[in-house]
Amino acid sequence: MKVTVLGINHKSAPASLRDKFVFNQDSLTKSLNEFKANLKTGVLILSTCNRTEIYSSVSNDKVLREWLCKHHNVKIKEINDHCYFLKGSAALRHAISVGAGLDSMIIGEPQILGQVKQAYRISENGSLLDNNLIPFFSKVFELSKIIRSKTQIGTNSTTIASAAVRLITKIFGAISDLNILFIGAGEMNELSAKYFAKYSPKKSTIANRTLDKASKLAKKINGDSCLISDVEKIIHQYDVVVSCTGSQLPIIGLGMIEEAIKIRKHKPMFFVDLAVPADIEKEIENLDDTFLYNLDDLAMLAQEGIDLRTQELEKAFRLLDKLLNDYLKNQNTKNVPLTISLKNLFDDTKSKELEKAIKEIQKGIDPKEVCEKLARNLTKKLLHFPTKSINEDKNNAKLIKQIYKLKD
Repeated sequence: MKVTVLGINHKSAPASLRDKFVFNQDSLTKSLNEFKANLKTGVLILSTCNRTEIYSSVSNDKVLREWLCKHHNVKIKEINDHCYFLKGSAALRHAISVGAGLDSMIIGEPQILGQVKQAYRISENGSLLDNNLIPFFSKVFELSKIIRSKTQIGTNSTTIASAAVRLITKIFGAISDLNILFIGAGEMNELSAKYFAKYSPKKSTIANRTLDKASKLAKKINGDSCLISDVEKIIHQYDVVVSCTGSQLPIIGLGMIEEAIKIRKHKPMFFVDLAVPADIEKEIENLDDTFLYNLDDLAMLAQEGIDLRTQELEKAFRLLDKLLNDYLKNQNTKNVPLTISLKNLFDDTKSKELEKAIKEIQKGIDPKEVCEKLARNLTKKLLHFPTKSINEDKNNAKLIKQIYKLKD
């Protein structure tokens, strides 16, 4: 198993550092192609609000760190103490724990498996997967699904949205008295909007770069829609703003909110920034009439009172280890017959050539000459099948290079 993973996540680094390594989904295929062109291997990149992970067959973690930092124009010393590198079965165990939601900021959250599958589809559509990554992720998807179905890890999952609702109700009172603006119509904000809708907000509006997508989500929650370009003109109408876009720069600035607070006559506003990189300038939290919470803040609140979930997490990891060990044992067993056949082939070749050599020595031929002939014949016989395979199909050349660790 040759797959490795280099990553940075909510456990290893703060949001301010994770921000620097987010891959823009619109240009992810371009980034993947750059990686493959430079490092000559298949690749899958998982980039979410809470993690950036590179799955490939590159065994040198320094090479991966250098590429990642160069791609994002970040000094390598910034990531050295905040990233992790796993290979082989350890990489597989990690990927399964990610897919099953065991490694998430909110344990058991259901979105992550879909995000892993989306990352897989992007690499697959770009012909960027190789013979190592395809079976690797096939097993990740299979075992992640088993873990989620055989444990209660995702049951009544405490979400970021529910943590936000609890906090908002403590500060403002009933959600039904509040106007809420959702900026962005992606998966995270759709989940948030649907969750808030259960509490019947006074008014809900979806703002997005494309009005069509905003309108579709607005219909699902019985709300209104508008373009992101309209936000500055209407933001003062809303008590709560939940933002999660793919913007590489903040879309809600200090000046915009200072003006909104004036129009509201200093009536408080509550901001939930679910985006990485951040959608909302951090300086906004310094205003007297604003409350700003990001993913890390809400995750700490969401993890309160999780005794049952902790028990389920332990159960899920025990199941993961059992499933993984069973799989690895099965893989080793599958390889035994092939190894035996290969050894028998080489032993048979060796025995035949050795028998010829012994007979020649018995005839009085110079032993040195016999040994040289034996070596030549063994080389010729053992090269026969690899050479024939390359001549029949040039695609086999790469496999031969991998087997014998040859360089170009």
